[in-house]
Amino acid sequence: LPVGELVALVGPTGAGKTSLAYLIPSLLLPSSGRVFIDDHDVTDVDIDSLRQQVSYVFQEHILLSESIRGNLLLAKADATLEQMTQALTTAGCMEFIEDLPDGIDTVLGRSGDTLSVGQQQRLSIARGLVRDSSVLILDEPTAALDPRTENKLVTSLRAAAADRLVVVIAHRLSTIRRADRIVFLENGEIRDVGDHDTLMASADSPYREFVELQAGS
Repeated sequence: LPVGELVALVGPTGAGKTSLAYLIPSLLLPSSGRVFIDDHDVTDVDIDSLRQQVSYVFQEHILLSESIRGNLLLAKADATLEQMTQALTTAGCMEFIEDLPDGIDTVLGRSGDTLSVGQQQRLSIARGLVRDSSVLILDEPTAALDPRTENKLVTSLRAAAADRLVVVIAHRLSTIRRADRIVFLENGEIRDVGDHDTLMASADSPYREFVELQAGS
């Protein structure tokens, strides 16, 4: 998967999407086969060095009872205000941060409950972006977002993918169809790879069958 792409991992529950994503930063080791990043087998690379190159934003949002600035600095202790603002803007956070009493220095409640679930989700994405790593993995990044906010976020993520690889685990077709590349998994195997239009044009595409089944359910 080359830098510069937004890649969607797609498939039914239990297909292996998260397991595949876990292989990239060696959160899970392959039982067979090998994983390479920049032509290096991940098992031969220093684990700390590898994970500095990969940011993983989990579906469960973990925010501390700390300021928004403090939560971002957890990802990159020397991040500048400009870098934080850029990450917050890309993740669609500035529109609600500007309404908070102390802006970026607003202290969040326990587990971030000062914010809505969707706002917590976007702030978690911003924290992943501020690390400025070569690979950004997002688990269900639009699950708690309304269609308008989702559209803006996916547009921003496509722009952010210009100089990094962005991998999203996604269920929403509105997110999936805008990916540069779709990797469709089923029963632990990769069954289809391609963009949405190409795969939907193939009569025997497992991805197309999955999409049509979802649309009819």
